[in-house]
Amino acid sequence: MNTRKLSQLLAATALSTAVVTGAAAPASAAPRSNPLAPIAASVENASAGGSGAPEGLTADALIAARNAGLPIYESGRVVIVSATKMGAIYATEYRRVHDVDALDSPATKFVVVGAAAPDNFYVVHGYNNRDSIVVNMRPSGDPVWGGLSYDTTPQSWWNSPLVQLPGGGPDVGVAFVR
Repeated sequence: MNTRKLSQLLAATALSTAVVTGAAAPASAAPRSNPLAPIAASVENASAGGSGAPEGLTADALIAARNAGLPIYESGRVVIVSATKMGAIYATEYRRVHDVDALDSPATKFVVVGAAAPDNFYVVHGYNNRDSIVVNMRPSGDPVWGGLSYDTTPQSWWNSPLVQLPGGGPDVGVAFVR
């Protein structure tokens, strides 16, 4: 995992905690919790070898992550890269969400930490939990076998289990790009 992105996340968490605790508020108002806390907890859990779902993710957490500079991606279509009698290999398309108003669209969202990923890419679901990030998906041109070809990157995509946003929002998770 890119230590710079992890440092950014932890610094943003500390900053937002300081802002929340240091803000002047009426005595009757309850203090707000840090919306980035579930993302930071998920990063710490994954760093320790855990694979649990990020608890407490809300729409506010997605907005706070975006405002802290963490990229958010949404999943798109799933395509069959190749198919044989032994089975099929699938790839899922991901697109970066730039508009804050698009964060509540029904597509599955991931807050990404670690290395920077392209704005549009596919994840080819491979063996041994190695999901490779590829770009430029196109028909292979092979008239016999068909399928799709692509350009590989040295990056991989590791995602946490998804949770449903409260209030009927999209499924969300945290992804680690290596």
